[in-house]
Amino acid sequence: MRSIIGWASSRPYRLVLLTIASVHIVAPVSAALLVVDALRRGPVAAATSAFAAILGVALIGILVGANLTETLGLTVPILVGGAASGILLTWSRSLSLAFQGTIVGVIVAALIVFTVVPEASRIGEILQNEVLTLLEAGGVSGDQLERFMLVNPGEFVRVLLISVLVSLLAALMLGYWWYALIGEGVRFGTDFRALKLGRVAGITLMAVIAADLLSDAELIQNLASMAVIGFLFQGLAVLHSRSHSDKWPRGVTVGVYLVLVSPWMYLGLMGLSAVGLVDNVFNLRARVGFEE
Repeated sequence: MRSIIGWASSRPYRLVLLTIASVHIVAPVSAALLVVDALRRGPVAAATSAFAAILGVALIGILVGANLTETLGLTVPILVGGAASGILLTWSRSLSLAFQGTIVGVIVAALIVFTVVPEASRIGEILQNEVLTLLEAGGVSGDQLERFMLVNPGEFVRVLLISVLVSLLAALMLGYWWYALIGEGVRFGTDFRALKLGRVAGITLMAVIAADLLSDAELIQNLASMAVIGFLFQGLAVLHSRSHSDKWPRGVTVGVYLVLVSPWMYLGLMGLSAVGLVDNVFNLRARVGFEE
């Protein structure tokens, strides 16, 4: 992996081509490449690579006759967000600060877009229609399609927002880990185990979750779902920190990740998010060292 990342990031055109190729297949990978670019060549280079990748995606969309608005609407947030996360990490040299900035930035951006842009409310309907078309092409029965059409389009917006945030946070971690493979003095494991929302970001996310308990507004519910993801990542950091310091069997950590992709996924998500929230208040890692 070290040789691949070194090869890809040594020439700007290689990184841009890989970013374009992966953005519709594995979105976090494309954003992670921009994080690596920011760390290795600087903020201006990462912003330039993101712009070049967006231009490349647009040109390919034009050539294949795709809907340009829908194509860019799904790729621009990932590419711009990946570059922005990488730039935050480059400036701060702190994974926690970049983590905090990414979460708060995405939530604020979503709030602005869905408040200011009138057409943003139609995103759920557009996504629902696209999925419906795919299901029809796949031979799904009429009864199942009718039940699918009864789903609130707002649920698709929520899934989209959560997917974008998870992709960007995963890209931040992945890109930093990749850079640690080729950079000197970078210790991804140590920094990830110390990952924390901190006072400002933590209070902001808790306020969003509290607002959801007092309001039935769909936008607030969507923002609260995104806030939970922030505490989830901090919960994962606590898990790895305690596993490392207390020498837990590797199977414990693996088992938790398996729960997150099992039918008990919701319980796992809520449990880890609760751990992250409590850690942000009482510091569950206060007596844990982060040395390798």
